[in-house]
Amino acid sequence: MLMDRGVLVRWNDEKGFGFIQPEKNAAQDVFIHISVLKKMARKPIVGDSILYQTEVQNDGKRKAVIASIEGVAVIAASATPRSHSHVQSRNENFNFNNKNKAHYHSPRKSSFNTIIPLLIIVAIVIFGFKQYQEFNEAPAIDEVPVLTNEDIQPIPMYETKVRTQATPRFQCEAGKTHCSHMSSCAEATFYIQHCPNTQMDGDDDGIPCERQWCS
Repeated sequence: MLMDRGVLVRWNDEKGFGFIQPEKNAAQDVFIHISVLKKMARKPIVGDSILYQTEVQNDGKRKAVIASIEGVAVIAASATPRSHSHVQSRNENFNFNNKNKAHYHSPRKSSFNTIIPLLIIVAIVIFGFKQYQEFNEAPAIDEVPVLTNEDIQPIPMYETKVRTQATPRFQCEAGKTHCSHMSSCAEATFYIQHCPNTQMDGDDDGIPCERQWCS
């Protein structure tokens, strides 16, 4: 398709449009918008040689619909799609690899989740079995004998008398009236208290044989 050539004579960089003065039919400038030059390596500047194709608008004016800056490199149209395709491909590969990893690890994870409860159950069973064995092997505790009424001997509740040193029992004998006949102070005391005709308490103070037995 044949392209017309012209020179960019006006350009508004802020608004992104300008006008081309054609080499042929220079009576009417051609409107050009930045959108038709978006594939160029740089923005246009006044004085650039523009190759373009035009169409007539409703108001009778012409505008460039396809254009390029002569001598300026054109960015490959496939660069962006290719980049996008490359990113998409990487994403697809990443997702595919993740799926493969998930598929690869899923059985291991499932097996791991299954093994843990089994190990816990086995440990509980082993622990219970050991406790059972220890209980059976433990020596039997001697049973406390149960006393019956026949085994219980009568036990006096209280002693009615406090035991003291045994006191010998004496009895009055004929002819034993003097201290020389006695064997102890206790016997002499018994005799003067219970037996007649004793001659062992000369001063009548109730203590016999004070020089011999009860001194």
